Amino acid sequence: MTSTIVAMPAMPAPQPAGTVFLVGTCIILAGILAWWALGGERKRRGWILPLVFAGVALSAVLIEPIYDNTLLYWYPDVNSLAFFRAYERTIPWYVPLGYAWFFGGTAYLVWRVIENGAAAANIWKLFFATVAVDWLAVSICEWLELSAFYGPQPFHLFGSPLWFSFCDATGGFVLGAALAMLMPHLAGAKRLWLLILPSFTYAATLGSTTAPVSLALNSAWSTPLTWAAGAATMAMCMIAIHTIAQMSALRGRELA
Repeated sequence: MTSTIVAMPAMPAPQPAGTVFLVGTCIILAGILAWWALGGERKRRGWILPLVFAGVALSAVLIEPIYDNTLLYWYPDVNSLAFFRAYERTIPWYVPLGYAWFFGGTAYLVWRVIENGAAAANIWKLFFATVAVDWLAVSICEWLELSAFYGPQPFHLFGSPLWFSFCDATGGFVLGAALAMLMPHLAGAKRLWLLILPSFTYAATLGSTTAPVSLALNSAWSTPLTWAAGAATMAMCMIAIHTIAQMSALRGRELA
């Protein structure tokens, strides 16, 4: 039997759930930035954290509407919290702000962990923890009808599809690995490249790892093939994490 592609749902954004989600996102973002500004992190590492946050937020503006289409993800079309509309998607404010603290924060943490030469096993533990947090956050959005996946999504058993959280987490880890490689070469004004770097890493990661699922969802593949595509997507993510874990382990041996 061949799967069919389901039309995107059309409904107004629920309230006050959207406002609560936005306020919560802003509180978390402000808390992280306060930790950076008032603690020793700003003195030790300068403006790297806010630059990464701003770059990740920009990547959301550039990339989110595109992958929402290819991966069959929707936001309510009528939304008082809308930031912008592009490619038939209405993107609310909490998307770029949430991207900033979650993916930016993940990347910053991964960079620090790699820099300290964490064992490969610790990289994997951090990855699966990130997958779990991402799955919960995206699932809450779905349960509150703030946004959700639609169509014949593979691994969509409870909450959001598991394959997507693998991709989301991998995006943050790839950016963290890029920071580990590039930061020794970015001093002074060169650090402004951090405003652009996340758009390259996130687009490359999402474009490559989600390709199997995207092809399946937009080609009306059979259910078994669609689930196989979901498994292939998660396998590609784990290949990337394996590489990053080996990179961190090598750093650890250099420090020993």
